[in-house]
Amino acid sequence: MIQRLSNSLRKPGVHWCWVGAVTDNQVTIKAKIREDIINQYIQIKYNTNSRFFETQDSLNSLRGIQKTSLDGQIATFNLNNLAEDKKYYYVIIAGGRRYPENHGDYLTFKTVKIHKKYNFAIGCSSCAGGHRLDPLLDDGVSNKKIFDVIRKYDTPPLALFIHMGDLHYRNDIVNEETNIDDYRTNYEEVMTQDKQRNLYQNLPLAYIWDDHDYGPNNSDTTHALKYIASKAYREQVPHYYLEEPVDEASKTGAIYQSFVIGRVRFIMTDNRFYKDKLPEENSSIGNSILGTRQKKWFFEQLRQGKVNQNANKERLTIWVNSIPWIAGGEGFETKDAWDRYPVERREIANFIKDNEIDKLLMISGDAHMLAVDDGEEGSANSYAENGGGSFPIIHAASLDSNPSVKGGPYNGAKYIINPNEEDVERGAIKGRKQWGVLHFTDDGNKIEVKVELKKKNKTKIEQVFEF
Repeated sequence: MIQRLSNSLRKPGVHWCWVGAVTDNQVTIKAKIREDIINQYIQIKYNTNSRFFETQDSLNSLRGIQKTSLDGQIATFNLNNLAEDKKYYYVIIAGGRRYPENHGDYLTFKTVKIHKKYNFAIGCSSCAGGHRLDPLLDDGVSNKKIFDVIRKYDTPPLALFIHMGDLHYRNDIVNEETNIDDYRTNYEEVMTQDKQRNLYQNLPLAYIWDDHDYGPNNSDTTHALKYIASKAYREQVPHYYLEEPVDEASKTGAIYQSFVIGRVRFIMTDNRFYKDKLPEENSSIGNSILGTRQKKWFFEQLRQGKVNQNANKERLTIWVNSIPWIAGGEGFETKDAWDRYPVERREIANFIKDNEIDKLLMISGDAHMLAVDDGEEGSANSYAENGGGSFPIIHAASLDSNPSVKGGPYNGAKYIINPNEEDVERGAIKGRKQWGVLHFTDDGNKIEVKVELKKKNKTKIEQVFEF
């Protein structure tokens, strides 16, 4: 007699998952579990050998760990004591079903090295809002092939993908959030796009929000749901250590974070939670983007990077800054960039100049373009008192949003491979299906950073920096 599984047992136990907060011995995986089985046994099984995932018997022989926590339908797995610089294979078991479902299928992640000489590559981009031509047909998320291009990149395989904000544009359509369930739905809509899901569950992610995934367009600290947005981020997204708790009484909850890979320190700033509202729509002056708490932390991170560079534990600091830094001057004004906050921009540039932070590089999104500014003498990026405080800047976007150029001028037009390239404006190439790859080659003394800014697989801008 053939025994048939009930409908509930035939359903997948896991809707989706993504992996992040990768170090030399840890990762965090967040998974959405089917609602009717959240109280059942939920575990993850992982190994450096893929053969254990080929049959149920070999899978059963693997030791698994239970979820670290469960928040609603989101299970968090903190995997510790992993081997350095190793590729791992994993599946999640929930409700008696494996995810992915088929025997022989598995998901992957790879650990890295920290504070050691290490050659690696990362991908980076932002802005995946779709075409947004018709609010009734477009729900503000993307499922384009660009996500497959990034996942399949293998020269060499990426250690990390840095998403610099605007994971979706759902609040620009008909979906402006009113409660935490709306934020949960937004993450759900992103993760049900198979090309995005396949990328994020197989390549560690470091993600910081920008305006469209934090709140409405050009949103700032006055956004009424900013604490709810912060709670949803912590619940749904695998992330590195967050300095601030969500606390309305103390007015905290920003999501800035930092981490190290090899001898490179990454500092991700939250440019929305504390960003002061401009007095008038056409005003050019605002007080602060980072806010007092975050700015103090940011300066401490820059100082620590310098200390570690002097001790040879690090060699380079990368500032992940979601909005354009070079902007201002006639013809180059913006509505939502650092030129509207010139006093704080000068303060940061002064700090960089005064503390001789000379091994610094910025990667940035928001503007739907590819651009490089090398920060050399004569660059527009010279905002310290009496000049200076400059550094190289890389813009990489958009994944899938309407082409645009913000800020500038960018002096990297000389690094564009094809001098007859279309859609060049202010030294930038505007477009969609665009992203960046940074190759880090560390010889123990200096680090070479080869920058390739791409439209799909084709490199449009290329430059090499040494630190």
